[in-house]
Amino acid sequence: MTGKTHLSCGIFIGSSLSIYYGEDIFTSFTIVSLCGVASLVPDICHFKSNLGKKIFPISFIIRLIFGHRTFTHSLLFLFLIFWGLRTIPAPEPYLVSIILGMLSHIILDMLTPRGVKLFYPLNVSVKLPIVFRTGGVMDLSLSSAFTIITVILWWKDIYRLFI
Repeated sequence: MTGKTHLSCGIFIGSSLSIYYGEDIFTSFTIVSLCGVASLVPDICHFKSNLGKKIFPISFIIRLIFGHRTFTHSLLFLFLIFWGLRTIPAPEPYLVSIILGMLSHIILDMLTPRGVKLFYPLNVSVKLPIVFRTGGVMDLSLSSAFTIITVILWWKDIYRLFI
């Protein structure tokens, strides 16, 4: 999937979480932002990705060591990030938004023909039964759908504040 699709999904999930937790505007903004950024993190192994370009030397080294859609797209990586975040005193909604943002990325990449190495270091690609080409019509459609649903969620949440 493209970075736009990952980001739109991350923002959608973050928006849903902010409504679920019912927090103040600052916390809601933080939840949405963390989830959106986290939805791009697994592609740090791809030095041409949005995030990979920002941290090029690091993304290049990660790509050399692990390759693309391997370690950073695995349950092991998610667990290590979760474990690391647990050592930082942060509110639960922030932790949940980061993990779900990253998980959304992995699930979306499981919709591509190549799949992901979910059980890395085992060399087994995992993909869902229905797959779509990255950058294709379905990729764009998913991105658009996530964006539209997010706008509807925001509208309903903002409307609720004035009732």
